[in-house]
Amino acid sequence: MNPLRLILAIGIACLQFSTPLQAQTSANWRLFESREGRFKVAFPGAPVVKRGKFPTDIGHYVNSARHTAGDADATYDVRYNDYPASTTSKLTPAKMLEAMRDGLVAESKGDLGWEKPYSLGKFAGRDLEIVGGDGTRYRIRLLLVENRLYQLTVMTRPPARGTEEKFFGSFNLVGVQP
Repeated sequence: MNPLRLILAIGIACLQFSTPLQAQTSANWRLFESREGRFKVAFPGAPVVKRGKFPTDIGHYVNSARHTAGDADATYDVRYNDYPASTTSKLTPAKMLEAMRDGLVAESKGDLGWEKPYSLGKFAGRDLEIVGGDGTRYRIRLLLVENRLYQLTVMTRPPARGTEEKFFGSFNLVGVQP
């Protein structure tokens, strides 16, 4: 099993299923907690939650959950993928994050606008912006916590929105010591 191919395949699947929602008119940001997902984050309204398994091109399935809400300007998304320990033990956090980034850029048919390191305590991550081939702007934060990869995404048309920082800044882990 090639762990990089597994991560890259999931990266591609993650952006494929990150299409914007119909905008909600609620301007009331609410703190949402997912005990199963072990996180808290503020959304502009109640998120739609979808759970499933993603097949990969190497015959494995990865458990995933997606939490999405939108307002008049953007779609806000928290997804997490649980990778097998056999995959994460073979790669450094940097390699996993690079593979995910590369898959997301490829799927968007666009360009990486910028990228910078991010961390939450001892957990490694990346902040990045992708400008898709259709002009959609994806501001993404990736965070690797043990075998779980969190992907926070704000999808908009340019320019950036002030609510992005509200969304990203509200994210916290629950039951995990960073």
